[in-house]
Amino acid sequence: MSDERKQEIITALQGINTEFKPTEEELELTMFGLVSRYNATGQNAEFIGGQWVIDNCPEPLCSLQ
Repeated sequence: MSDERKQEIITALQGINTEFKPTEEELELTMFGLVSRYNATGQNAEFIGGQWVIDNCPEPLCSLQ
């Protein structure tokens, strides 16, 4: 994966984190919720998962549970 593509993914994930609004069903964003929302965008051609986020993203994304 190119550094440019990696940064595109990180930027998209940071946007998901920024736009997250808690609900009664989902009080806080989880790693599962983050990756699920990214999958829903149709941009996940590389099939990244939680481990990719942990290994490549800055805080607070890499610390989501």
